[in-house]
Amino acid sequence: MQKVAILQHAEGEWIGSMQGWFADKAYELQTYRLDFNEALPTIDTFDWLLIMGGPMSVNDEDTYPWLPAEKKLIKEAIEAGKKVLGICLGGQLIACAMGAKVYQNEQQEIGWHTVTKTDDSATWMPDSFEPLSWHGECFELPVNAFPFASSLITPYQGFHLGKYVWALQFHLEAEHGTVDAFYAIEKSLPEGEYVQSEAELFDDTPYLQQSREAIFALLHQMND
Repeated sequence: MQKVAILQHAEGEWIGSMQGWFADKAYELQTYRLDFNEALPTIDTFDWLLIMGGPMSVNDEDTYPWLPAEKKLIKEAIEAGKKVLGICLGGQLIACAMGAKVYQNEQQEIGWHTVTKTDDSATWMPDSFEPLSWHGECFELPVNAFPFASSLITPYQGFHLGKYVWALQFHLEAEHGTVDAFYAIEKSLPEGEYVQSEAELFDDTPYLQQSREAIFALLHQMND
């Protein structure tokens, strides 16, 4: 039985469709709510580490005092050879934990925007598709990281460190209800060239199946 630790930072920002991939396999999932000040797991208690999204910045250590300890755990997990997947804030936390800069992007990117594969090593990913993006910050690359995707406004939509560490800016875990949950956190949408309207955001049906197939393929690749 492999153990999966899930680091959650906000209500509704959980593992989404990934639950379906883990459900019929020998995995034990445990969620740690950092926004509720729950204690982090120790490195010896998990095989996988899933680091989810949230409205905060990795640089907000004064506001969220658990951030330094979380970054330390992520670095330890990577160095220990654990399987680590970070999504949006989670991907930025991986970048930061491994010494890369996370900074404010020129514009916010919110909506079902085109992401293009830039590295064939991401065999799980379509050459181009429209996953859900919901972020205002982006990352530089840690040492030895390989970028694998980009969009019009975000030069690095993701990177990997070897076979078992993947950092994504976009929300491959999105399922019906994800947009509702994210919108409930934000309560309104900013204006911007890369911010879709509420009507476009909530019309998620054309996009969810491809995201589900991609995240299942990524998890399968990490599991080999």
